[in-house]
Amino acid sequence: MTAPKLLLLDLDHVLVDYSRERRCRALAASAGASPEAIERAVFGSGLEKRSERGEFGLDDYMDRLRSDWGLDIPGQDFIAARRTATRARPGMLRICQALAGQVQLGIFSNNGHWLHQHAERIVPELMPLFRTRLVCSGSIGLRKPDPAAFLLCLERLGFSAAATLYVDDKVANAEGARQAGLDAFVFESETQFVQQLRLRALDPGECHAL
Repeated sequence: MTAPKLLLLDLDHVLVDYSRERRCRALAASAGASPEAIERAVFGSGLEKRSERGEFGLDDYMDRLRSDWGLDIPGQDFIAARRTATRARPGMLRICQALAGQVQLGIFSNNGHWLHQHAERIVPELMPLFRTRLVCSGSIGLRKPDPAAFLLCLERLGFSAAATLYVDDKVANAEGARQAGLDAFVFESETQFVQQLRLRALDPGECHAL
């Protein structure tokens, strides 16, 4: 099998561990509210998904939390809460560092454009490898698993679907990528990730935890 030119990765639960619970607790501390109230306002109301579709930016997001839910959260606290909830996976970083000379690396994540704008604060560990190829759904106005979202992402990055391998922890997103013409598989573990890469003529060497 020919090696891909672009290895496009999901962010949460692939490159990083993400905890919605930790995020809600951090936002609750900022707003003087309960984590349950934050959960309802941010996730239960659909605000987060609307942000992921690019319907509004960070300032409007905060305005809606204030006007609709009575939650006064400074933008910097909102970003800090996302950072608190997001922890890079050292093993995945080592694998990607070893691959950097073999394939271009990119991220495609269902997140608001604000995550892209503040990636240096939220995922600083990833920036040396992914800074120039990070696309959020909110930046293109479409969410995964819509096949059109993958094509818009690749248009922005300058790669063809046929030259791209996509990896996501969600079956539906991997299937959406395949429908768009990308090669794709579902992430299960670092060991499985490495095995699948080797099947596609990519070799991270021995810098992974087997």
